[in-house]
Amino acid sequence: MAGSRREKLGSIFARMSGLLRSGAIKEEDRPIWYDVIKAIPPKPVPPPKQVQNILYPEDFVIAHFYRTYTDPEPVRLNDHKNKTVLQRFVDKYFELQSKKSVPTDQLFNETLLTLKAEGIHLITHAEKQSRTKGKSPVSGGETFTDQMPITVSKKLDVNKIPQINLQQLFDKPG
Repeated sequence: MAGSRREKLGSIFARMSGLLRSGAIKEEDRPIWYDVIKAIPPKPVPPPKQVQNILYPEDFVIAHFYRTYTDPEPVRLNDHKNKTVLQRFVDKYFELQSKKSVPTDQLFNETLLTLKAEGIHLITHAEKQSRTKGKSPVSGGETFTDQMPITVSKKLDVNKIPQINLQQLFDKPG
């Protein structure tokens, strides 16, 4: 019943007007608020505006960074003292940009060189894939084939699998 109270099909006022017109509710049984709303109708609700996209200057730097590089370690959200590699990159990028000593087209590469000189190792997507390819997520890095031999059992015959009729499960015996 609660689902019918939603205002999907019209306002409460419009639905009450329909009930009064059809005779489902008598004039003397109408609610008190009906006369008030009829005398002083509410202002029309403006159509919802589309939310504007908000772009910050660092969004372009972050997108360019993540096209080539990945995070070397998981981010610790409760560690407010140490900055992430990405945050260091963005800070250094804008620092170099504010100095205007580096041309804009070379700013990204100069930021990479500066961070590498500070001892920060950046990992490309290709390097990360080559490191994790074949490694076990559970063990200390051995491949799955090092842990146990893989044996192939006899092939499963699909025709021997019993077929289940779902309609039989829901039919009541009777």
